[in-house]
Amino acid sequence: MTIAEMNYSRYKFLLVEPVAKTSYPPLGLMKISTMLKERYKGCQVIGQVGNSLESRIANPKKIYITSLFTWDWKAVVECAKYYKHNFPNSEILIGGIGASLVQEDIFNKIKIKPHKGLYDEAESCSPDYSLTFGRKNGASITFTSRGCPRDCGFCSVKELEPRFFVKEEWEKDIKEEYPTIVFWDNNFLASPNFEKDCIKIETINKKVDFNQGLDSRLLNEERAKMLFKINIDPIRLAFDDVNYENAVLNAINIVKKYSKKEIMVYVLYNFLDKPEELYYRINLLNKEGALSFPMEYRAPTTRINKAPGTNWNTYLLRAFKLTLLFYYKKGMITKSRNSFLSIYGKNEKEFVSRLYEIYSYDKKLKRKAKGIGQSEGELT
Repeated sequence: MTIAEMNYSRYKFLLVEPVAKTSYPPLGLMKISTMLKERYKGCQVIGQVGNSLESRIANPKKIYITSLFTWDWKAVVECAKYYKHNFPNSEILIGGIGASLVQEDIFNKIKIKPHKGLYDEAESCSPDYSLTFGRKNGASITFTSRGCPRDCGFCSVKELEPRFFVKEEWEKDIKEEYPTIVFWDNNFLASPNFEKDCIKIETINKKVDFNQGLDSRLLNEERAKMLFKINIDPIRLAFDDVNYENAVLNAINIVKKYSKKEIMVYVLYNFLDKPEELYYRINLLNKEGALSFPMEYRAPTTRINKAPGTNWNTYLLRAFKLTLLFYYKKGMITKSRNSFLSIYGKNEKEFVSRLYEIYSYDKKLKRKAKGIGQSEGELT
């Protein structure tokens, strides 16, 4: 009997997502599931979110724990401790983005060294869409390339995926009945397979979401003609630095020429930028009729969970986040010019002043709620 013919029905594997914070299921675990099922024919693979002992889980051979954000590292550690305590004979493996970036911190806590970066054997596998991890997923998820040729100071891709390479058979990841394909490429436009992949996507004829955004600096008329034969919705770009203004404006104009779809632009802040520069960018996008999606930079460390950049402070960060939470849907700044100006002001100076006012008002509300320093009359 060959290894392929052996019956591994007694084998059980537990795949754990410690914290579910996105609408997408953990792709790495879904690929690992396929890898295990191909390697151990007949084995049982169980997906789990959080720490829980279900009756169907008994003595798993291995427990794979993923991670996403570095600031959730304590949840990853507690998760590993929980399952190690309940299944002392099971091998525990930890991986994913967050754990890859804080390997030593996790090892120092639980003496398990996380796997860093891509898991090569699983990477070649298609996702196991039967594992939903509690999501109602209606989209296929794949990559046409890994890594990125750029080396941006705020980005961890070079550390996680140091080699930029194309994936020739990504279409095997597509689930026929799902109407949408989500591409997680770090830089789709930089791929040498760009034209070839556009033709593939057009042939497949499904709605497409380039979730990580398209590189504005690489979008030109020739590429746009190929790209917009595809049903892209929404169209995502990025405006990470004020120095990319011309490239972003050029990309927006090209998109408008070839598509009527919504334009959404990721706007990095709290890195090397000043608050005034953030205003300049979101104001520019608002005037162009594009949706801004501000993305706060956080250093990939366990030591400082959330800290202001060189030119920011915690008051400004808190106030800006409040505007996104209370005034805008899903963190995206409205295209309405009047609403934008009423909240953020007419210029950079007003913007900073408004944020301090918002912070002071929020602090006052908190004090009232706690009854600190307030008279009976003030609380009624």
